[in-house]
Amino acid sequence: MKLVRTVVAGLLLAPLGLLAQTTKPPVRRPATPAARPAAPAARPAASASAPAAEVEPAQVPLALAPVTPAPDPNALKIKADQNPITHTLTVRCDAPGPTRFEINDKEGRPVLTKTVMVGSNPVVMNVASLPAGPYVVRCTAGEKRGTRLVQLQ
Repeated sequence: MKLVRTVVAGLLLAPLGLLAQTTKPPVRRPATPAARPAAPAARPAASASAPAAEVEPAQVPLALAPVTPAPDPNALKIKADQNPITHTLTVRCDAPGPTRFEINDKEGRPVLTKTVMVGSNPVVMNVASLPAGPYVVRCTAGEKRGTRLVQLQ
């Protein structure tokens, strides 16, 4: 009987809006990126009346990795036996024919040169007369070139 009175009272008061709410309305929260489903490829633009919680931020395009340049076919491999150098510089180069070895100072001026008939043999150069500092060793064999930075002590 008590149940019938409660239902009847609820039916009478409901049209007047006087019915007490026993539960809270659901709270609308924006979805987290992990819980958000994958976006379709073509999505229509959001309308101005759409709530801010439903509007997704624009996707930023990813930057591509830099492209590694192809190796130069005219490059020579140069190896200095010691670095830093004290009195003598021994340089090896992979050139098969006549090769010019050049030691340049930090301004790029040649300070010591030597030309040999076969660049594949090691070349020994006396650098005791040069002041201490950085130098660039350049090898030239026809169209092929190579450089190596060395430090003189």
